[in-house]
Amino acid sequence: MIGEIYALLAAAAYGVAGVAIAKGKAGARGDNGVFLSVLATAVLSGVIWVLWGSVPVRTLVETENLGPIGVFVLAGLMSTVFGRMFMFRATEQTGPVMASLLRRLTPVFGLPLGYVVLSELPDVATLAGASMVMAAVIFYLTPSKVDTRRISRIGIALGVGSALAYALAYTLRSAALVTLPDAALGTCIGALAGVVWIACGTALRRGGRRSFQALLIDRNRWHMLAAFALSAGQFLQFLALKSTSVVSVATLGTLEVFFTALILRWATGQRPVRLWRLVGAGGVALAGTAIMLA
Repeated sequence: MIGEIYALLAAAAYGVAGVAIAKGKAGARGDNGVFLSVLATAVLSGVIWVLWGSVPVRTLVETENLGPIGVFVLAGLMSTVFGRMFMFRATEQTGPVMASLLRRLTPVFGLPLGYVVLSELPDVATLAGASMVMAAVIFYLTPSKVDTRRISRIGIALGVGSALAYALAYTLRSAALVTLPDAALGTCIGALAGVVWIACGTALRRGGRRSFQALLIDRNRWHMLAAFALSAGQFLQFLALKSTSVVSVATLGTLEVFFTALILRWATGQRPVRLWRLVGAGGVALAGTAIMLA
């Protein structure tokens, strides 16, 4: 039962992060805290590896492990550079609830990627669950005659791109975990790669010491909350996976959509766009996730 509690807390933490990202946009002068959140992930995953890691430091310099480390780096670039950046921008464009729902596409994209990279052939139940998740997202995105409010197409594209990038990152990380079976280590290496990539990219674009100062210029309460909540969510998921099954963690993670809607309502008083469609789509996505991972 403790694992399921951790999974629920992780979903709530990601819900808080989504609302904080949306709120932080108004006062952002730089990247709205993207780099801060990646740095926080690197620190937290490093601490988890040191405390509970199963792969010692000395094995990292062995020749046969250089390949998996390189894969961890590539996975980190996909998740922290593309996945997280797109997630932040999608949240800013579409709102935290929509961005959360679009992230449900990650395991759906993971099916073909798993087949190509890992030669994993999905069964009928998995394909049925994935179809339900896709149908739920399409149902929510379909224009309503009653609600004339438009949802940013750019934001939707960024949200879908984020889910695809995360799916590729998880697939690559799974391949590397066969040789180096330590998720915290893989996350730490990937996050550090993201830190270096973003820092170098900023230095090349702007140059000088001010480029590095600009990376951390966004650190008001919303940016700090987003970074802390994302890191806490990842840590809680790690604890959940140590105590319960991947199926339970992934299924309960779908509740992030509802947590986000509730937190948004409580923190800002805003009602999510197409509320009843969200309830229906979220419920179908939850059922589809359960079937897909059962």
